[in-house]
Amino acid sequence: MITRERKRELVKELQEKTEKAKLLLFTTFSGVTVPEISNLRHNVKENGGELKVYRNTLLKMGLTEKGFEVDDNIFTGPTAVVFGYEDPFPVMKVVDDFQKSHRKNFDIKGGFLGTLKLTKSDIKELSSLSSMQELYGKLVWGIKTPLARLVFALKNPVTKLVFVLNQIKDKKA
Repeated sequence: MITRERKRELVKELQEKTEKAKLLLFTTFSGVTVPEISNLRHNVKENGGELKVYRNTLLKMGLTEKGFEVDDNIFTGPTAVVFGYEDPFPVMKVVDDFQKSHRKNFDIKGGFLGTLKLTKSDIKELSSLSSMQELYGKLVWGIKTPLARLVFALKNPVTKLVFVLNQIKDKKA
């Protein structure tokens, strides 16, 4: 049995994590083996997140005190909370990929991106988006390619002129 003091500590911990997190995902995990959930925790952590299990009553209390409007269907069955502290999209992608490979035992219930409420379908859609690093890479590539072509186009006539002048010099010599 958990003491009231411990429950208060857990609710406070949950609230602190929600303040820091850019992403909250609620999932079921019944039937998932310990090594599988440990692997998921590790992958989430590598992508700047954390997976934590809370009792539904404490979860509901902590979230409502923080002003989150959460549907009651989230508080049915065992619930794991995934916090995304950095770029939320890789964390979403990891959870969605895990859900695809564990359809029977693992399901995404819903979540929040900042204060925006997300449904299961929203999460699936957002998890297909590229991460911020990938988007920056595409942007840099998009800027670099036309500039490289311009440099080549400007450099090419000068190179041809030097080549022709060298041929003329060789003929005269």
